[in-house]
Amino acid sequence: MFLSSAVRGNVLVRGAAAQLNNGGKRWASSSRTVGRSLLQPAWQSFVGRQSVFQAVGMDVRLFSSKDGEGPMTQEEEQLEKARVDVLTDYQKEMELRQLDRSISRLNKLRGINNGELYTLRGKFKALARDYGVGFMVWYWCVWCTTACLTYGAIELGNVDAIALIGKLDNFTGYEISSKVDPTLGTIGLTIAINECLEPLRLPIVVLTTKPVVNFFTGKTD
Repeated sequence: MFLSSAVRGNVLVRGAAAQLNNGGKRWASSSRTVGRSLLQPAWQSFVGRQSVFQAVGMDVRLFSSKDGEGPMTQEEEQLEKARVDVLTDYQKEMELRQLDRSISRLNKLRGINNGELYTLRGKFKALARDYGVGFMVWYWCVWCTTACLTYGAIELGNVDAIALIGKLDNFTGYEISSKVDPTLGTIGLTIAINECLEPLRLPIVVLTTKPVVNFFTGKTD
């Protein structure tokens, strides 16, 4: 009888242990599921930061199909799109600012590498790239200003555009002066002189674009 009771007790203990084990497994599985759901946004945010780091060459293997070279594949693009879709507006804004800083740094490194950073032509291209429409608007404002000043100087100085075109006819053998309206001749002379002023105008545009555009757009570096 004592042996039978011991056997029954052993069976009960094993049953209880088995139930505890199964419950523990279910609890662990549930915990892993909950943990994944809680950690997924954090992981996605981490992946997002890693993609930003890749932009400056820190580690480009995660989102690169060719060890950091070449464009993103369609699958990688879809993964990145899905990651961005779960970001808040604030997170997107922060990422965009970080990406803008990274792109600006890469462009500067490229300018150092090819030497364009130290040339007026390279700086002109950089301003057109970085400021876009604002740069073009400011450039044409300066161009129109110098054109108006040139036209005013021609009028105030009583410069005869037709007479100048007549002297040009003596070299070319044409008779353009007899076919051109005096007002149109003055406008043509203004444009010609204004284009000759480009070497003086371009440095002014390069030096003033950044502060002027930032002033009107409220942008700060």
